[in-house]
Amino acid sequence: MKTYGIFIAYAPSIDMRAEGLGRYLASFLKAATDRGDAHFAILCPSWSRDAVVALCVEAGIRPQTYSLVGPDQTPFLYRVYRLLQRRRETKPPRKRSRALRDRLYPVAASHGEWLKGRIASTRSFTAFLSFVAYGATLAIPIGAAVFGMRLVKRLRATASQAVRRALRTANRAVGSMGSLSLSTLRFRLYEGMLERESALMVQNGNRRGDISAWYTPAAFWPRVGDLKAPVLTCVPDVVLAEFPIGFAKLGGVPMQHAFRTVANTIRRSKNFVTYSDHIKRGILVEKFGIDPSAIRTIPHAPNDLSRPVSIRGFPDNEATGRAYAEMLLLAAIRKASNKRYATTFSNPKVRFLFYASQFRPSKNVITLLRAYEWLLRKRGLGHKLILTGFSHYESVSTFIDQHNLRSDVLCIHGLTEPELAACYKLADLAVSPSLSEGGMPFTFTEAMSVGTPAVLADIEVTREVIKDPALREASLFDPYDWQALGHKIEWAIENRASLYQQQRKFYDDVLAKRSWANVVEEHLDVLDRLAARQMVAEK
Repeated sequence: MKTYGIFIAYAPSIDMRAEGLGRYLASFLKAATDRGDAHFAILCPSWSRDAVVALCVEAGIRPQTYSLVGPDQTPFLYRVYRLLQRRRETKPPRKRSRALRDRLYPVAASHGEWLKGRIASTRSFTAFLSFVAYGATLAIPIGAAVFGMRLVKRLRATASQAVRRALRTANRAVGSMGSLSLSTLRFRLYEGMLERESALMVQNGNRRGDISAWYTPAAFWPRVGDLKAPVLTCVPDVVLAEFPIGFAKLGGVPMQHAFRTVANTIRRSKNFVTYSDHIKRGILVEKFGIDPSAIRTIPHAPNDLSRPVSIRGFPDNEATGRAYAEMLLLAAIRKASNKRYATTFSNPKVRFLFYASQFRPSKNVITLLRAYEWLLRKRGLGHKLILTGFSHYESVSTFIDQHNLRSDVLCIHGLTEPELAACYKLADLAVSPSLSEGGMPFTFTEAMSVGTPAVLADIEVTREVIKDPALREASLFDPYDWQALGHKIEWAIENRASLYQQQRKFYDDVLAKRSWANVVEEHLDVLDRLAARQMVAEK
């Protein structure tokens, strides 16, 4: 049995089960370990160990077929961060003083009216003096309390202003020394932690003399070049090079650092694999000057989501499976950002469009939202739109608020694989407006695998796979024209059955014939040749 290494160094906050690359890695590992002749040593940061295990458990990968390599104790800085995060998550919300005042004011006002009436109506001098004395007795502590609250409020405001002035002064001082903002400081602390963790990972990896070659599924980690055994670097895409302005708007220093990291990884690597010829030629060869002979194109296999929503052993498996999917759909909708609406939503038969993707400049979400808003308001579309990105993505959130779509566009995040499969299965249509993908979009095969048609952006990697003119005409749209997308969605819904039959034939005849076992075999063939070449060079 041969042992191969996999190098990953994702950030602490990444849940690989929710990432496209995570699902790719799970499918790859499952097929690789099912062969029975390969063992994989997964070299990862200390904070990713639990995430890797969770990914493997969900994919059904047997524990004995892989091992974890790398530091096993998390850095102190990371433990402090996690402690602070847990305290924020578990700390009960403070009761606001305004809410307390709202409860006390009616009681105090009522009692004041009672006292005023007594003083005004008493006919006894003794009673009059008693009520006046009682009122004075109450007034002193109440007045003191009000005065104290106002004083504290004033002091807090003064202190807050002083702190803000101090921070502005500090920022100006720090800025004069190197333009180091608080967010930049946090980022650089994280960068330093990751750099040290990666160095320890490499030390651990190089101690393993049984690993013939390494595979890294993304070009995010330059340290992989320090491994002694040969390394095969996968470059799914370099969207930062294709959409520099869009990504620059998201946040200066981190995005700039991300691009430099990818470029540095590519420059330090010698052997590459991509999912498509478009990325090979258009990115690695033309933009980075890589020798074409050092790049192997290995298309990925279809991502089949039918297993999590398949039901067997019932008199009507199809009806039972749909009922199960509807239950999963409601659980997914409960995760929507619009909590007030999502917690009361109870219609499992809702009709909707579905786009499974993170929100990034290359994903073209605004074009989809413009098309959807037009269909909803001008064409009478009775569907919701379900997206899987974070709702706080600024341009998306702004568009949804400006067009009053909070109850029509549901942004759900953190779906489990069964929930994702259920969303695909119950959607009337899957939509993929993305302007850039590393290979044939997963959205197409994921939708096909559970019986849902899809419409896709007309981009090079899609045309590389869909070559039939009739299928292109039925399935593709101009991703730069929101009206073209709107008309395509409308047509696809009206012709849903025929579109699915046409696409399903292509899926069965072409795409489904390629398995993840084929993908793994081609990768291992490259890794074996790299290992053999190094052995010859060392002799």
